[in-house]
Amino acid sequence: MSKTIKIYAFFMVLCFFSCVEPFDIPFVEVEGEPAIEKLLVVEATITNELKQHDVFLSSGNSFESEGIQFVQNAEVSISDNLGNIINFSEIAPGHYQSQIAFQAVSDVEYQLFITSGGKNYEAAPTSLPNSASIENIKAERITTDLNAEGVAIYIDANFDDIGTPFLRYQYEETYKIIAPLWSPFDMIVTDPNPPFAFDLIPREQEERVCYGTRVSNDIIQSEGFDVSGNTLNNVLVRFISRDDFIISHRYSILVKQFVQSPDAFAFYQTLNDFSSDESVFTDIQPGFIQGNISNMADSSEKVIGFFEVANVSETRLFFNYEDLFPDEDLPPYAINCSFLSAPPTITPANTSPLKDIIESGEFVYVRDTNGTVEDGGPYFVARRACGDCTALGSNVVPEFWIEE
Repeated sequence: MSKTIKIYAFFMVLCFFSCVEPFDIPFVEVEGEPAIEKLLVVEATITNELKQHDVFLSSGNSFESEGIQFVQNAEVSISDNLGNIINFSEIAPGHYQSQIAFQAVSDVEYQLFITSGGKNYEAAPTSLPNSASIENIKAERITTDLNAEGVAIYIDANFDDIGTPFLRYQYEETYKIIAPLWSPFDMIVTDPNPPFAFDLIPREQEERVCYGTRVSNDIIQSEGFDVSGNTLNNVLVRFISRDDFIISHRYSILVKQFVQSPDAFAFYQTLNDFSSDESVFTDIQPGFIQGNISNMADSSEKVIGFFEVANVSETRLFFNYEDLFPDEDLPPYAINCSFLSAPPTITPANTSPLKDIIESGEFVYVRDTNGTVEDGGPYFVARRACGDCTALGSNVVPEFWIEE
């Protein structure tokens, strides 16, 4: 494979498996080398969770492609060595979901089959690895080797006697947002014509306290942990800088632990190594990342992806900022918030900057100036996110949320 194809293959799979945006680099075909080939990209993981499982298909043929090209109208199914066949339906472009809920069980081999564009693909038979459960999750205040202070999220896991498992982690974090310049009143324009008129009305919805959510976009694997008997201690899943506003009030993280096969672990580890390889564009190329999916009629065709069967367990943790940083200043807010004095309500041109500001939706009323600002208007306003938390999150309390 040409160097160009290798580079493209790397970025397509990295984008799909770790949600990293591909570099916006124009495609240049090297003289004497073949044009880049279209590559099928597959993301497929089934677990021991009883649910409808998902398979994602995409493809592309150059850096100039506008994002991921989803593969539509494919036929997707999973079969096992007991004769069961589970069909998938396309519920969104490139997103295929099993028609029934099912779960992977021990001592059964599973195979993924895909038909797309007149080609048939299959994954190597794969079975469920041995189990490992999360024993404990904890948050600790630490200072890293690079002298960065923050919060480390650690996992302790129990595993079977047969040997140390191969583990991969994903997380979803949710955090409370409190708008620092919130007012119980909204300003409305009651007369849009000179001399203009404004009024304050009670806010109709919750805009002071909201909740934001982020999902992990890195490949996190169990490396650098302590082993004691049948327990893995202190697997670092997440580090949060103490200056990150998401921990300013109350924070929660849901961690999923995937027990992988050695081959799946090696595949994801290779992806992770690629993502930190600064020499990916040099003459020494690491080559194509081989997965376990192939064209049934043409084994030379390159297919990116890995069909994985994994044991999953999960746990959730809550903590408040003051639990780890008692009597210390909160991290800076998500944006710089300051009072802005609204200009006079009428200009020589018979326009109203205050009217324009309020109707733009980019600013909100904070409070009256009470004559404290010379040559300014009667009101203080601020950027919307400073007084309206729905600019940064949802005002619906998550079902799982609990206060201390």
